[in-house]
Amino acid sequence: MKNIKIRNLEDGDLTQIAELAGKCSPMITEKNSVYHLFTKFFKKTSFVAEDHGKGIMGFLLGFISQEDLNEAYIHLLCVKPGFKKEGFASCLLKNLFEVLNDAGCRKVFLVTNPRNKVAISFYKSLGFTEYETDQTMNINGLKVARDYNGPGNHRVVFFKMV
Repeated sequence: MKNIKIRNLEDGDLTQIAELAGKCSPMITEKNSVYHLFTKFFKKTSFVAEDHGKGIMGFLLGFISQEDLNEAYIHLLCVKPGFKKEGFASCLLKNLFEVLNDAGCRKVFLVTNPRNKVAISFYKSLGFTEYETDQTMNINGLKVARDYNGPGNHRVVFFKMV
């Protein structure tokens, strides 16, 4: 982990993060225009993790809510396959939490597929909690937001105080 360098996204990172995202199954890959938005407009809350000599090993795309400056959202967190236990994701999240704290933002949200057991376990290990609403249902012991991303597209909504 000593070789991990975290930095803010730069315009030139678009191609590399788009390519890496395509390898981060089961995460849904976005259109390149979505990655472009983060490299242009959300640089302060979006980061890449680099390992000296190996290039970009992971990225985190996040933003602070325009509706409530006390809340933020992690849109995507991706680590290169084969390196998921190397600390890249934890370093990316730690960096985001520091930036959010400095900005006075106290709560961060993210969503994941209820079938993504690796992500669910990881987020729970970091203290993320399932968020409940009146649309929450139980799937295999998880609190899942019904139709969160459209009809039949249920998601686990997590939050964490930072």
